[in-house]
Order: sequence, then structure tokens, then C-alpha cells
Amino acid sequence: MRRFNWREYTDFKLPVDPQADRRNPEVTVRSRGVMEKCTYCVQRISAARIEAQREGRPIADGEVTTACAQACPTRAITFGNLHDPAARVVADKAAPHDYALLAELNTRPHTTYLARLSNPAEDGDD
Repeated sequence: MRRFNWREYTDFKLPVDPQADRRNPEVTVRSRGVMEKCTYCVQRISAARIEAQREGRPIADGEVTTACAQACPTRAITFGNLHDPAARVVADKAAPHDYALLAELNTRPHTTYLARLSNPAEDGDD
């Protein structure tokens, strides 16, 4: 996901100091014009990894939820460990309608998509 930062957040005159967010490791204040790329919620992944290491176990399937997956009401975004054969994301990737952008160029992206399936006969356009 990319977005263009149109506002100059570092110069806002708000009641709450926006520069205070710089001290929070989970919030970044960027200058105007910076393009953001999704990092798959590194902070959430790190927190789950640290907790699992403390307890001496691997990260369980579904234990880490990215912000986009948490905010999606249709549960269209799945996040998980591709090395865990029991993970839901592995089953989704095995689906025949799973595809990756530019896969024919051997780019091996981490993000893949499931094609939308529809039945044209059900649409009423006979």
C-alpha cells in the first residue's frame, strides 16, 4: 500500500505536540511528499515474536493480525506463516485462483491475491 503524504504533519500547530509521536516507536512522522510502503506491521510482528520467545514457543497461526486485516470487515486479508502447513494462508495460496503480480518474471512476491469468482448466470444477464 502506498499513499502520498499531502500534509506537512511536522509543522501542524495542534493542541497536542505532534513531535511527541517521534518518541513512540510505533508511530512515524514523515515530511510532506514521502511515499509510504506497507511493512506488514513490523511492530506487531516483533511484539508477537518477543512474546513467543519468552514463552519458548513458535508464533501461533492467527496470533499476529496486521492493521489492514484488523480493519477489513470482510476478512479479505490473510496474514500468516507460509512455512506452517496448517496455517490458513497456506490453504489460501494453494487455491487454484491464487495469483501473484509479475510471477512470470520470477519476482516471488510475498503478497499474492485470490481472484474474485463470480457466476455470470446468477447476475440475471441472460
